[in-house]
Amino acid sequence: MGGGRSVTQKIDPVNESKFSSLGRRGSPSVFAVSATLQMSWSRVILITLAGVVSHTFGRSTMPLLLPAIADDLGLSATASGATGSVNMAAYLCGVVAVTYLASRVAPAVLLKCGLWIVLGGLLCLGTAPNTNQLMIGTALAGLGGAGIWLTMPIIATADIPVSKRGAAMGSLTATMAVGSIVVPFATSALRNVINNDGAWREIWLLETASAAIILAILYFVLRGDISTPLPLGAGIKAINRLQAWKTAVFFYMAFAFVAASWFQFFGLSLENDHRMSREFTTQLWALMGIGGVIGAVIFGRLSDRLGRPRTMCLVTAIGATTCLLVLVGNTWAAALAALLYGTAGMAVPPLTAAFVRDQVAEQDFTAVFGAMTIFYGPASVLGPITGGVLADLTGSYFFTYSLLAIVFAFASVAAWQLPNLERST
Repeated sequence: MGGGRSVTQKIDPVNESKFSSLGRRGSPSVFAVSATLQMSWSRVILITLAGVVSHTFGRSTMPLLLPAIADDLGLSATASGATGSVNMAAYLCGVVAVTYLASRVAPAVLLKCGLWIVLGGLLCLGTAPNTNQLMIGTALAGLGGAGIWLTMPIIATADIPVSKRGAAMGSLTATMAVGSIVVPFATSALRNVINNDGAWREIWLLETASAAIILAILYFVLRGDISTPLPLGAGIKAINRLQAWKTAVFFYMAFAFVAASWFQFFGLSLENDHRMSREFTTQLWALMGIGGVIGAVIFGRLSDRLGRPRTMCLVTAIGATTCLLVLVGNTWAAALAALLYGTAGMAVPPLTAAFVRDQVAEQDFTAVFGAMTIFYGPASVLGPITGGVLADLTGSYFFTYSLLAIVFAFASVAAWQLPNLERST
């Protein structure tokens, strides 16, 4: 028929080659798409190992070991809080540097540099003979963490469709949460082997070796990455590209104040205020990690359906509840607080990153999220030192966690006010 011949004539050589590459029945294309998706998710999982180095090793391990460190080096509550403030202050400096370097240096290069810096910080912590070197090590861990966290989301989600992005971002935290499960068990096991309940340097050295292995894996995974630096336009003014940016910044700052403090004083509060054993409090970190795996996946997928702002409101409301559970002072409440905080609190950073990623183009993500994190920094520095001073002044962590509950509630209200607008970019 004439109609059939005209269709045939409209197939140009380029399209014809595309059709012929599909095969007569088209099945190879299905296999190709399936293989591509599998490769993308495999890449996501491997890249998220960088988050284990920056957040599990470089940040979360300090609060876990802090009771033992405080006993060994004679740290006050204020000095204990200062370790968290130093880590976050250095992270803020790293955020500023990465935000302005994003237009000059490829994301994969920034990620690798961040890994090297955190590796140096872990080694410094593992050999620290005094408080000064302890602070230097935690500062390096925070500084390098910025290079990892600001580039890891965009590298990991490069080939992921927007409909799956919440799940992909959730996997970032889920992988870090798995690390948070392993570290407490490894800590208890190592302490039992060497028969020293106060051991902490050995844990850092074990993490240093693990970080070196992860660094080698990521060099292999990113060996063919030829991504170019992001366009100019970085800096704090990049935040203007985000809708309702003032509300979003308030939300992120409120969460920063709480997140930097909740972890920092959890073990100290349970041991000092409620006389719980170090073995028990150490295992609660594993429970927190289990919650993180569950929450990152559940809330990431929920945000793909319910929207990022509503999900962010829900998780911060749950977070406020966990602060009150810490004040109850019994083992069941402490265990529930650890599980719920892991479930909700660890979901906030990837949800916030997904909220930003939904509204800005791929090439603008690092600039905008970096600008947002510049605001995050001061609040995360203020939180631990404020909590430590309150504890020293009052003799307990009651007012510290009461304040955190109030700030978490403000964050939840702010999240509810955010626009639920998403777009495919």
